[in-house]
Amino acid sequence: MDDQKERDLMNIREVQSWLNEHWVEVFANDAVGTGCFSYMPGEVVWAVTKRCNLRCKHCSISEEPAGELSTEEGFGIIEAAAKLGHVKFAFTGGEPLLRPDIYELIEYASSFRMQVVMATNGTLISEEVAKKLRDAGLERAAISIDGFGRAHDRFRGVDGAFNAVIRGLKACRNAGLDVQLFSMVTRYNYNELPGIIKFANMMDLWRVYLIYLIAVGRGKEISDACLSPAENTQFFEFVLEKQMDVKVWLKPICNPQYWAYLRSTGLVNGNEPRFTGCTAGITRFHIFPNGDVTPCAYLPVRAGNIRETALLDIIEHSEVFKALRARKLKGRCGTCKYKDICGGCRSRAYALTGDYLAEDPVCTLYREDDE
Repeated sequence: MDDQKERDLMNIREVQSWLNEHWVEVFANDAVGTGCFSYMPGEVVWAVTKRCNLRCKHCSISEEPAGELSTEEGFGIIEAAAKLGHVKFAFTGGEPLLRPDIYELIEYASSFRMQVVMATNGTLISEEVAKKLRDAGLERAAISIDGFGRAHDRFRGVDGAFNAVIRGLKACRNAGLDVQLFSMVTRYNYNELPGIIKFANMMDLWRVYLIYLIAVGRGKEISDACLSPAENTQFFEFVLEKQMDVKVWLKPICNPQYWAYLRSTGLVNGNEPRFTGCTAGITRFHIFPNGDVTPCAYLPVRAGNIRETALLDIIEHSEVFKALRARKLKGRCGTCKYKDICGGCRSRAYALTGDYLAEDPVCTLYREDDE
């Protein structure tokens, strides 16, 4: 065996040993979002508004119809979600803090047996706002950081956004709220990721969700920033390498291939929780501001509208959700041996082909002998 092969083998064994020691933490479903494996019994995400104080390059909601559900309609969503069991209930937007009744909605959701969380750009969170969120019953906030200083401001479309988000993050920490980061993964900001991870680790944050850019909404304008299949595999290797050196847990999102990648390389030994892969329409349900119900924030395929049909009826009877639960996938995803634990990113398939059941073009795990 030559020296390079021996070093590679030693590195693989080191990663294997580390993963076997930490698999409970690696696969824990205890943050905002599911990380492309199942959070049971489910996660209900409500985008309460499309209004926002930033103009992000990747915004997925920019093309959605205007109009917002009322407070009472929001209470109905919360009541329906609670009937699913001990689910995770997430508020998002746009920017959810632009909605005047957001504290009332959080308080109502927290009165049920649900985890109540929020995704926010963080720029509107003062010390007072953070305390109000905590007192209303919010458990944790996911705050978006895509770079440092001007790099973040350029990505988010507003000067001063970075300084504002750091103030918001610190206010959450001071109020006792758990905090995690949402960071987009694109060619535009890839070189910012090591610094973001280092910062999150230094701040002793909850999680960093590393979100592959899906070219929907305003994201269509920067589709050239999406990683290629080869670059995405290199990204998986980067995540593993960084994870071994930090305490903050790194979760690739819109990348169910990551969990199949760990299995395919033999880096997990089968003792981990069973993967679901892409959770869109299976354990994850997204509600847009106008009441449209879809499988995911990045998958604007309408399964129904709560103003026309009860949420639980949509979840149970929608043909969209039925097809996703049955894994009626096409192309390589339909024949891949990792279909049941990955299934490909349904949002990416839709963004690139117009068919949410099509194969995921970014995957490199497919092999001819899987046919």
